[in-house]
Amino acid sequence: MKAGILAAGDGSRLAKAGIVTPKPLVKVGGLSLIERTMRALVDAGVDEIAFIVNERMAAVAEAVAGLRLPVPIHPLVRTTPSSMHSLHELAASLCKQRFVLCTVDTIMHSHELCAFIRHFEMHPEVDVLLSYTDFVDDENPLRVAVDHNERIVGIGPRAETSPYVTLGLYGMSPSVFPVLDRAVADGVHRLRNFLGRVLDEGLTMSGRRISKGIDVDRPEDVAVAEAFLLENIQQ
Repeated sequence: MKAGILAAGDGSRLAKAGIVTPKPLVKVGGLSLIERTMRALVDAGVDEIAFIVNERMAAVAEAVAGLRLPVPIHPLVRTTPSSMHSLHELAASLCKQRFVLCTVDTIMHSHELCAFIRHFEMHPEVDVLLSYTDFVDDENPLRVAVDHNERIVGIGPRAETSPYVTLGLYGMSPSVFPVLDRAVADGVHRLRNFLGRVLDEGLTMSGRRISKGIDVDRPEDVAVAEAFLLENIQQ
């Protein structure tokens, strides 16, 4: 299983608070966000990782090179207008087989990450697997509606009354890339709009519930995420 990590955002809310460290290098529980994400993926059985950072964050690629992780790592330094475009840039590294995609700033329990990946591996008929939760920790969450079989039946405006929101963890098959190519050509922005297109075009999309996830977007989120990790250890 390959994995892609989206880490090309500006981290604007952290920067506005005076944090000059590139967001992927912000530490939570003693590890940078990107190291924590990569080690969690390796522990979950991923055997190859590609990641993208913007051109102002070349130091991130250098830091990752020093981690000496036991799997091949493929860095890509490129500035993109949205996370959807970042995925498009990673396509060359991910397009030949099913893969896991995650954002660098989402913290979740490691056992749930492992269970998500195992579930995706066991269901090759699923084109896209979305992680979702009823714990809302986002100023602008993407809501999803699921049926009793955890099939995704609505995204965004079509799921306004749903209690569930997506987390930054996805399983995808190569069948998404033609949809992605068309979305980019049509001037679509944002990963959430691409996911809506995937559903509209009839690809099989299912969900996997995650109990809780913390997005590290603001300085105060670091303390919240560290408390969340400590809670996990104590359990």
